[in-house]
Amino acid sequence: GVRINEPDAQEVNFDLIPMDAVNRAELVRGPSAIFGKNSLAGSLLLFTDRGASKSETSADLDTGPYGYRSAHLKASGTAAGIDGLLTARLSEEHGWRDATDARTSMLFGNIGRKRDSSDVALSVMYARDKLFEAGSLPESYLAASPRINYTPGDFFQPEVFDLALRGQRYLGGGQLSGNLFWRRNDYEQYNGNVLPPNSDGFVRNLSAGGLAEWTRLTRIYGLAATVTVGAEYSHANVGYRFLAVARRGVPADSGDLADLGCVVPSGLCTDVRTREDNAALYAQSAISFTRALSMTVAVRGDYVRLPITDLLDAAYSGINSYWRPSPKIGINYRPSDEVRAYAAFNTGFRAPAALELSCADATAPCSLPFALGADPPLKPVTVLDYEAGIELDPASRTNLAMSAFLSDVRNDILFVQPTATTGFFQNVARTRRAGVDLSGAVGLPSGLRAYGSYSYVAATYRTTVQLASALDDEPPVQPGDRLPNSPAQRASAGLDFRRAISRSVLEAAIELHGVSGQYMRGDEANVHPELPGYAVTDVRLIGHLPHATLRAYVTNIFNRRYSNFGVYAQNVKGPLNGPPPSDPGDAPVERFLTPGQPRMFVLSIGVEQ
Repeated sequence: GVRINEPDAQEVNFDLIPMDAVNRAELVRGPSAIFGKNSLAGSLLLFTDRGASKSETSADLDTGPYGYRSAHLKASGTAAGIDGLLTARLSEEHGWRDATDARTSMLFGNIGRKRDSSDVALSVMYARDKLFEAGSLPESYLAASPRINYTPGDFFQPEVFDLALRGQRYLGGGQLSGNLFWRRNDYEQYNGNVLPPNSDGFVRNLSAGGLAEWTRLTRIYGLAATVTVGAEYSHANVGYRFLAVARRGVPADSGDLADLGCVVPSGLCTDVRTREDNAALYAQSAISFTRALSMTVAVRGDYVRLPITDLLDAAYSGINSYWRPSPKIGINYRPSDEVRAYAAFNTGFRAPAALELSCADATAPCSLPFALGADPPLKPVTVLDYEAGIELDPASRTNLAMSAFLSDVRNDILFVQPTATTGFFQNVARTRRAGVDLSGAVGLPSGLRAYGSYSYVAATYRTTVQLASALDDEPPVQPGDRLPNSPAQRASAGLDFRRAISRSVLEAAIELHGVSGQYMRGDEANVHPELPGYAVTDVRLIGHLPHATLRAYVTNIFNRRYSNFGVYAQNVKGPLNGPPPSDPGDAPVERFLTPGQPRMFVLSIGVEQ
């Protein structure tokens, strides 16, 4: 019940998720009244482990190329009715691209007590990482070597403290559940620029809140029903401090500072604070007409207040408020355990994030991340989603799932990038995502299983709009043009094997993943050729021995070279190892591509007690 989206930009830092403690994950498709704002396409639920009924301890050591090594420790157990879990993780690597060292560390603990009528648990997490980054490369550089780092020295360094108390008990004929959380994420983001100055950003995300939810079985007009009502509130304090520097800790030259409107001599360019309030009420009822047929209806009301305070110039301060009801209705049909079908109409809502609101002026694009302030307001994003599907389980180890969906998006928020170093966010009145998903598995003799999935998603503009681009002659977007960086087709297929051998178990799998072509950012009108699609093959082999586990993973086993992202931008460095252009404004526009990871293998040994 606690969101892990960070308040500053609503992004998720996947390196800060305690995956060693995650027991299972569930995907809730489409917008959801229960999970609220930002669940426009779905919600990913991660459930952490609790302490085992008997004491268990395990440790894993991993190694791989480019200096990769990691250690994982997990211990759990129960004593005097109190269950506890502790996980620890350390890792480091040099990275397969130049100047991409990474170090991660995380400590996660869970302690709780379960009784017949109640359950309470407290989670505590601390994490600190330092990740050096490499961005996209001009296509001419990529042809020479995908390992080149265009601007070495960029890094992201977060430090997170997280507390979450959750519990449930029977009350008033139903079950009352809730949580309280507190989270702090302080991070530094350093960006080295080709043209001076560089930027050094310091962001503090401090958030706290809680949720209360009550569920009861009842009858509505004689029909069995489950009714849920809930409320939640959270408050976030976010502070942004961005400095223009010659190098880390050294302010930029006064001339550069004056051009950017930054403070001399400190180099402080942005000092912005936001204090965001989020409140919501929701209700949901699942009504059973027959043993096979049921209906779910729900509604949620969200309120978001987001004031922006500019501590350098009060004239750039402002307040943004949003309120939106989000209804939902769905039908479920389950004539047997082997057949399930559904159809749903969902609505969703997303308020602009503080970072988007602070950089939304087309007449003054942000020299990201220097220039933040209260720009013209952005409208909230809303979604009307229609979806239907069927799931079949005709035999043991065999299943098939099919679904189709159409999501009409109003006031989509897109990042528009007229140059390599400036950009802004803007609303686009109408966009659409429509498509189908297919997945299935077939059990085969001798412990074999074949499985696969296919998705087709047409992500398109549904309005005419001129979007800024590094390309001088880019025409307006027309209805039907595809959104950039959105492949229409994705597919995967695999074959796995599991066999018990004496007291051991052997597992093996080979998987093929394919992605179709995509248009690049800056070519929203779909004038230029697509970035080609690609396919890679992964292999894994796992041996479970008494008190030990051996693992071997190989990704991209055939070492395919491919790119998974592209943007048009000026190459202000000029040709590789050649002189830069005398005037950076005259630098040629090139395709900047992000290379995919080459062949990588990881060997792991784990011991259990």
